[in-house]
Amino acid sequence: MQNPAPKLAARYLAFLASVTFFCLALTFAFNALVDPLWYFSGNQFKPVNFAFNERLSKVNLIAGHESEYDCVIFGDSRATLLPEGAIQGHHCFNFAFSAGTIYEFVPYAHWLKARGLNPRLVIVGVSAGDFRTRDPSHNVPDFIDANSEPTPAFIKYLSTDILAMSWTTLFGSSPIDRFYNRSFQCQVAVTSHYDPHKPIRDQRAGTFDNRAPLEQYRALRQIFPDAEFIGYTPPISAYAILDYEKIGWLASYTGALVNAASIFDRFWDASIPSPITIDPANTYDGTHYSSTVNIRIAQGLLSNLEPYAIDMKHITTDEAIAAYQARLAKYHDALVARLNRR
Repeated sequence: MQNPAPKLAARYLAFLASVTFFCLALTFAFNALVDPLWYFSGNQFKPVNFAFNERLSKVNLIAGHESEYDCVIFGDSRATLLPEGAIQGHHCFNFAFSAGTIYEFVPYAHWLKARGLNPRLVIVGVSAGDFRTRDPSHNVPDFIDANSEPTPAFIKYLSTDILAMSWTTLFGSSPIDRFYNRSFQCQVAVTSHYDPHKPIRDQRAGTFDNRAPLEQYRALRQIFPDAEFIGYTPPISAYAILDYEKIGWLASYTGALVNAASIFDRFWDASIPSPITIDPANTYDGTHYSSTVNIRIAQGLLSNLEPYAIDMKHITTDEAIAAYQARLAKYHDALVARLNRR
């Protein structure tokens, strides 16, 4: 009598393989439709795309389209809110990401150039925090440093970790205080207003006397030598600037920006006290500003941002300090009045 065990085992293995294949296919399909890492067209169920890993997602978003852009934007989370569509006369890709530093922008720029990005315009959101004395951040994927390709979607989207991201996208809340819409434009995800009585994050994390990052800014410019190189300092609360003056850090802060400005063709400093930064309603934390504010900045970068910013390109540190002090004096009564409110 023939032993039925081999046939039963074969059927069991075939059934197991079919179930496994079905589960993997279902996982891939679900992840691809939600697309939490932006390989395809983003979330097909809701007009919201969460930023789980901007350093990876923005690579996936631009991959294969690098040559289509004549403008690229680098910066930290504040620069992610700069609307690339408002940069007139250019097709810009906003490559800013959370906690981004100049030490990370350089390898990304090399990677992008190797894949056909040849911009006429490079915009950099310059953070004074880069000039603090601390270990430089370098949190880029290994494939960027190796100038190789990222893990393809058909592998990434078989992961249950990515499945959790997809589930959060549909039924949870944003992992950060920003989100991206269907067109991958970054928007603020919170509705609270900034409390000027509370220091902004890292407000007193140290002075701004480290000049080593200047070489990195020069290196970034050299990657795209034919591009117009525009820098800007995103707005920060005037109450933080007032604090810097009180503790004697204003010269350190403005000195870093003046030194950085020398590397750029044009440099606007929107962190000087202005009608924007004296009003807590324009920001939820003192550093990330509303869409209205960022549209205004984007529209003025190539022309004129006064009175919301000053041109740092052709002034000395002493002149910058004087400009800051004049603005603080101008808005003194308004600043004090808000600080006296409880």
